[in-house]
Amino acid sequence: MQPPFHRIEEFVPLTPQDVEITQSWTLSRRKILRGQVIRREGDEVGGVFFLMEGWVGSSIMLRNGRRQIVKLNLPGDILGFPSLALMVSGETLEALTDAVVSSISSAALGKMFAESPRLAVGLFLSTQRERVALMQKLSWIGATSALERLAAFLLDLHDRLVATDAVTDGGFDFPITQQQLGDLLGLTTVHVNRSLRRLDETGCLQRSRGRIFIRNLQGLRALAPNLPPRFAGHEAWSRLGRPHRYEA
Repeated sequence: MQPPFHRIEEFVPLTPQDVEITQSWTLSRRKILRGQVIRREGDEVGGVFFLMEGWVGSSIMLRNGRRQIVKLNLPGDILGFPSLALMVSGETLEALTDAVVSSISSAALGKMFAESPRLAVGLFLSTQRERVALMQKLSWIGATSALERLAAFLLDLHDRLVATDAVTDGGFDFPITQQQLGDLLGLTTVHVNRSLRRLDETGCLQRSRGRIFIRNLQGLRALAPNLPPRFAGHEAWSRLGRPHRYEA
């Protein structure tokens, strides 16, 4: 199976040199069992991680001692990138399913920025996309109903999984618990359960044995709040000037 490099390729067409660098990210792969911590909040930051398989949650510790999941990471995501700006890790990375990750050292990242700036641009634009998604999520939590929030989350998850070829006949694995889903959406488990049942009743959604099937995509979109604007893709690379010596 090909490594999931779609997050980078979305913004920057990769050259053979870029492909060689990204392939090197997969050499130190290791399997992480469900529930295992990849890096804990407060740990030393030695680089980032490339998620090749599985689902990983990013969480932070609250003052009451409870952990809050703030982001769901899927194959192709770079884990722990924001913590590069900190003295120690600002988040805990925990496998929500069995997962496979590869380590990318800070030194390797520095070399990439120096020798392969077009690939660095791809990473930069990819992280900006995550920032837009976070802004959108904050707006949903502050001003939408539980049903709208859940509909928006499922649409975003569906689109992200389509990019990894993980959606078949509108269905995809959904291995996270209702408690974890509530953490992500700022909802109680009761609200999550109630909203899922309401979506079942609309005919937009069907749940079966740990999988979710979206039966009416347009109907689900009609229930969701405003979705993030369309991303520029390779147009963003052109806007930045695309220096000739870095062109494919």
